[in-house]
Amino acid sequence: NAYDAFLSKCGGDDNAYTDMEHTLYHYCVPQDGSSGEKTVWKALEMFSAFFKCPLLGGEMAERELNAVESEFELNKKDDDCRLSQVMSATCGMDENAPIMGKKYEKEVDESGSGEKKPLKPFHPFAKFAWGNMNSLKTEPESNGVNVMEELRKFYHAHYYARNMRLVVLAGFELDEIQRRVVQHFRDVPANPRMCNGDANNNNNDVDGGGSVNGTITNLHPYKLPFHPTSLAKLYRILPVQHHHTLTLTWQIPSVSPHHRSKPADYLAHLIGHEASGSILAALKERGWATGLTAGTGEDGEADASTHALFCLQISLSKCGIGRWEDVVGVVFSYIGMLKWHFLKGPVEDDENTDGEEVKEGLAPWIHQELKSIAELSYRYADEGDVTDIVEEVAENMAPWYNLPEERILDGASLLFDDAVDTVTVKSLLFDYFTPENTRVDLMSSLFGRDADFDDDDDVLGEEEKKEEVEDDGTIRLVDADAVDDNPNVDGVEEPPLFDKEQAGPPLIEPRFGTKFWVEDLSQDLIQRWTDAAKPQLPSTELALDLPPKNPYIPLKFDLKPLPADDSEHPLLNCSVKVCISVGRKKSWFPAAITKYKTEKKSHRLSLSYEDEGEKWHVLDTPETYDKFAGEQETLEVGHEGSFDGGKIKFRVTAVPREGEGIVFNYGDSGHDDDVEDGAAFPPIPPAAPVSRLPLLVHDEKSFKLWHLQDRKFKRPLADLRIQFVCEGMNDSALNQACMALFCKLCNDALAETCYLASVCELGSSLYPTDSGFSMRVHGFDHNLLDLGREVLRVVMGFRGREGECDLPKTIKDGRFDACLEVQLRQWSNAGMDASAFSATLRLLCIRPSVMSKFAKLKALEGITVSKFVHVMNKILKRLSVEAFYHGNANCKDADEAANIITEALTRHHVGLPKKKLPTKLVLKAKYAIDHHLIVAPTIDPKDPNTAVEVYFQFGKDDNSSDAIRQRVLIDLLEQILDEPLYNQIRTKETFGYEVSCGARWTYGVLGMSFRVVTACKSAEEASTRIDDFLKSFRSELESMDDETFMEHLVGLAKNKLENFDSLEEETGSHWSEITEGRYDFEAYRKEVLMMRTISKRQLIDVYDEWLYPLCENGKPKKRRRMVLHIIGSGDGPASLGRPAIENEKTVGDEIDRLLHQFHASVKKESWGRIAFGRVNTV
Repeated sequence: NAYDAFLSKCGGDDNAYTDMEHTLYHYCVPQDGSSGEKTVWKALEMFSAFFKCPLLGGEMAERELNAVESEFELNKKDDDCRLSQVMSATCGMDENAPIMGKKYEKEVDESGSGEKKPLKPFHPFAKFAWGNMNSLKTEPESNGVNVMEELRKFYHAHYYARNMRLVVLAGFELDEIQRRVVQHFRDVPANPRMCNGDANNNNNDVDGGGSVNGTITNLHPYKLPFHPTSLAKLYRILPVQHHHTLTLTWQIPSVSPHHRSKPADYLAHLIGHEASGSILAALKERGWATGLTAGTGEDGEADASTHALFCLQISLSKCGIGRWEDVVGVVFSYIGMLKWHFLKGPVEDDENTDGEEVKEGLAPWIHQELKSIAELSYRYADEGDVTDIVEEVAENMAPWYNLPEERILDGASLLFDDAVDTVTVKSLLFDYFTPENTRVDLMSSLFGRDADFDDDDDVLGEEEKKEEVEDDGTIRLVDADAVDDNPNVDGVEEPPLFDKEQAGPPLIEPRFGTKFWVEDLSQDLIQRWTDAAKPQLPSTELALDLPPKNPYIPLKFDLKPLPADDSEHPLLNCSVKVCISVGRKKSWFPAAITKYKTEKKSHRLSLSYEDEGEKWHVLDTPETYDKFAGEQETLEVGHEGSFDGGKIKFRVTAVPREGEGIVFNYGDSGHDDDVEDGAAFPPIPPAAPVSRLPLLVHDEKSFKLWHLQDRKFKRPLADLRIQFVCEGMNDSALNQACMALFCKLCNDALAETCYLASVCELGSSLYPTDSGFSMRVHGFDHNLLDLGREVLRVVMGFRGREGECDLPKTIKDGRFDACLEVQLRQWSNAGMDASAFSATLRLLCIRPSVMSKFAKLKALEGITVSKFVHVMNKILKRLSVEAFYHGNANCKDADEAANIITEALTRHHVGLPKKKLPTKLVLKAKYAIDHHLIVAPTIDPKDPNTAVEVYFQFGKDDNSSDAIRQRVLIDLLEQILDEPLYNQIRTKETFGYEVSCGARWTYGVLGMSFRVVTACKSAEEASTRIDDFLKSFRSELESMDDETFMEHLVGLAKNKLENFDSLEEETGSHWSEITEGRYDFEAYRKEVLMMRTISKRQLIDVYDEWLYPLCENGKPKKRRRMVLHIIGSGDGPASLGRPAIENEKTVGDEIDRLLHQFHASVKKESWGRIAFGRVNTV
């Protein structure tokens, strides 16, 4: 585990995942000094060892098996995973013998009895891709398979250089990176290794295998994954959560040969469109659906070298479930319309085509729009996270993606042809998107849910019903008596969707235990859909049409000019060494260039020195820098110049990268001896000028607007965020519930407009908060404020309607009930994930003003339109508004944004006084030897996972020096504790897949939490083990040498000083300071400055004060601690102590009772209102 420990100490991380055709390993580590020896190249060397000489020991393999089992248990209740596995288990290609693509042509007599059975084909898609203890250990060992031997064989067969692709991204010259790669990876064998003295002749490697469409693949012998006998069927599936989802799947040939025009994406754009004339618009108009997605997906099962799965997934309403056949009919009517337009060809109304051959295809502008948007998105995309970059490039290098070398970076993103591939589009529309080629999966809680069925260990086989069927991959039947005929899910009686007695007992997919029924689609239904899919215009009542031309395509991309007193210059943000006379001696001092302006025909630069002093200098020969202003030449390290008429010489020691702010370097390796290394504290940049931080440019009538013009990323992008604080949000669960429904209604009313904008990378969102609601518009700045104005128009349409009892005209008929249904269903699924629910319950305990989703669900049941409107009139009457506009937006744009918001507010705006703002009080955990224990059941009564969270409170953060020191110490504790905790409890002791710790900042209250999610240990064992770990780790902390402590400190400092990867990330950081009311936009810098003063002794002292469970005399100590046990219902010790609940519907009542009990036990004693220290803002 030295590798993980090393990365953690340096502030890095690593992970890996396996897809259908490849496994990808990655790591990320902050760069050290100029040589890279301490972290970059050492990490690369350690990483390379796995591909040269891995241990592959039995003990470690056993631990990893337990981790795989734990991960499987964590995801066992995920409905998307369950649907995927049902598809694999029922694809009709599941025989063990790899007969590859043959149909049911032969018959064999396996038993000698004379009975002949059809021989099934095989496809890897039919395999159980997740893996668990049964599939990887129990079953193979019961069949005499040596798992460790097979593991090593697999490694020797596939882990060799010709079968691998490597991507290294680092801030070094390419020649140096190549030299290091050769140095560390040259011993990876070029070909498969010898195994037990024999060469493993594996024909599935990427170089020794065959070729499909000129692309070498691992799975070249296989074709489409669904056997024809598995299609044209309806699969009714029981979900875990409350929802209704219709999935139509068409198997199509692999899309990888078509990267130039991406015809599958083209059709996904048309079929998945959400504007007027779309499938979704027609379904919403009838109240049958609430959402829709279309496309081939990105995972290996849906996008492989053998095939692609084009899925259309529709979120249905309760009404839509009963009309699912008609829903599919609308889909095929749209496909028929596409066929009609395709055969008609792209002919304008005024064109005369008499005597001419009609050119097939859809209107060219559709492809041109998509191509233009793709080019703009790619051109102006943020660089993004380095881990995401190397993952994407490594995957793009895989040969089955069919990308030429020159398209590795952009081939997956851009469209290269001037027109779409009409031959492929026609083939997909006419040959593949047919009723006969359709798989229909209908997953609905109206059939019942997984929790409505008792797990029966004595499930019988289909014929004799006497032999028990093991978990060996065979689909089982469940006794029909276990089916609840009246599950009464979603608060309504089940409609007569199908006759359960006639359908018989449901089948059981053995791995996830998913229950489902299968039936053939009737010939009459298939014929009805076939008729609808014929090339023809649909009936006018459906109002289906091609997408409209998009009005949100950006046309202006110029960067707004910067202010004259702080404008752009090639030297800006550079680190320099300046030669200054001190007495008779000249000395070199490090500095950073922070501002530039022209004044009286002179070019002036402001320099910030190491002691944080600042001074303006006149730049000599300013014309020299004109060549660096464009893209002809780049300013480089080592450039020399002078200030103040030659009196001061300077040399550039560091040049900022794109997205980087002011850089500060102590020296450069060519001239100085004070270059940082891995153990030295990183240089801290000077404080940013006031003009580089958010400025308050509007402040009147309870409306504030902050503004910051971007000068880092230099893209035509902007981000506008607005927070609305409403009166009475703390008063009741009804107020908070109505606010959530209000946001749902507004989003629904804006759906068509916002979808068109989103296609053009202009996103928007509107969502409830604890104190009101927030909205956001972001993307290309050209049309951003127009979209913001439209969102505000709909939102503010609810205001100023005192005495009204109906909805604004912006809300269409029938949408209130539809949105209410969706909102209630979402809350009915609250807390289904035990891990997330433990964090939610913790926050609900210490935030008494926030109501649980169970309380909101109860408050909103049976609500009428008039009651809702009455509540919203009261909530929206008085508002406090705060906004932030950041990006390619100058002061004029900020004024326009302020005017738009003011105009939207003005007519009915009444400000909300500060004393009326909703409180954000945080309760104190009791300070005692014993802790407050909250024990709750998992919301899903069949969830085998138990989540344990131990939460410690430390104190208030008022942004004073003491509070900043506490913040730093908490972050350092997390940095040091996280990896040993994970290694000991997760890796070595295999408590569960999820083991973690983290700092917690809750509305100004500092704390730390430790979490374990387990399916094999009791909650009491897990919480006791956390305390035992804290007790034993004290000695490791005490014995930690100074160098190791310094490495942790430096790793944390580098993480805090790390540049923002995108405008969105920087906006998010500043926005959190605004919404929390701290307004400290350089908090990270203050924290790193504080870290220079931190000693190991200070760390041990706070460890003893906050976390260590014993006093100096060895007796238990008082701590502010609360422990949460979310106990599952597994068969083992993980279910010990699970509270008995009368039925599933009373779980919410029990949770609310626990919350009230906690609030009463601490006497609602809070930390009080937290006033943050003054910061330098304008």
